[in-house]
Amino acid sequence: MTDDPAVDADRDVRAFLGMNTASASGVAATFFATYSLMNFTASEGVQSVWVVQAAVLLVAFAAFALAAVPGDPLAAGWATAISASAPVATAVVLSQLSVPVANGLQTWPLSAAVALCGFVSVRGRTVLAWMAMAAVVAVCTVWSAATGQGPMAGVAMSVISFAPLVMATFFALSFRSTAAAVFELRAQSRRRAAEDAATSAGLDERDRQLEQLDHLARPLLEKIASGSDLDAAERQACGLLEAALRDRLRAPGLMTDEVAAQARAARARGVQVVLLDDGGLAVVHPTVSTRVSTAVSDALRGSTSGVVTARILPPGRARIVSILASDSSADVRIELDAEGRQSVVAS
Repeated sequence: MTDDPAVDADRDVRAFLGMNTASASGVAATFFATYSLMNFTASEGVQSVWVVQAAVLLVAFAAFALAAVPGDPLAAGWATAISASAPVATAVVLSQLSVPVANGLQTWPLSAAVALCGFVSVRGRTVLAWMAMAAVVAVCTVWSAATGQGPMAGVAMSVISFAPLVMATFFALSFRSTAAAVFELRAQSRRRAAEDAATSAGLDERDRQLEQLDHLARPLLEKIASGSDLDAAERQACGLLEAALRDRLRAPGLMTDEVAAQARAARARGVQVVLLDDGGLAVVHPTVSTRVSTAVSDALRGSTSGVVTARILPPGRARIVSILASDSSADVRIELDAEGRQSVVAS
């Protein structure tokens, strides 16, 4: 398990236990309803059932938080607050009881403390859970001593709660070990799936490139293999094909159908075209990539002579692409930033 309390849905024990489901919220609601019923039906000798009900609300909120707050382990702040609710609720309720206690149900905070501390342990904060239960025992001890019952009476009524907490702790330790193994298996499965998908995509891209190469190069290769002389148009086609293949190797990020067609047309007009790709398009939004392709296509379409150089800059630069169109009359530089905003400088 990671010690980072940040949300990680794939490694959150809440999902493993179903604590992030509607059923878990229903259990927490039942928790609240049960202790509210105990409060109002076993109120003999209680000074104020509404003060006790405030303690019920406190532990109910803690129960809902245990189910709702994400992260594994539980964030330290939340874990501390939830754990503290156990001794605080115990102190509030005991302060309202008569001595001797009129009804055993009135000591419900002890069972609530066991439940809260047990699940705090399951959520990865075992030390806080035990500290909270020790605080509950201390509260009971102080209360019994202050009410003339003797400190051992408070210890006797509360120390028994350690037994279920011990079982909950052993369950938490074994459960979290198992959960960690399951989470790791899930992560390995996702990594294998990603690797398989990448391999499949690579094979598909290779097949696509081979199909394009076959479509572009086969007619000329067959003509060359036949031993026939190439005329001027065929020799020009060979040069254009070589340049197109070079573009696909040196500027794969720019190789849309439109850019490829405009580069071929510009070269046929006598324009020297240089396309380079240093990977900057890999980290921008697809709409920005589309704007870059459009800008390159427009620059190629508008050139009748000279040199057009389009370069995709490395990731992390303020600019994504630099396009320089130079001829005998002027130099025009076109740049686009990571948001797709275009600037033009002519000289």
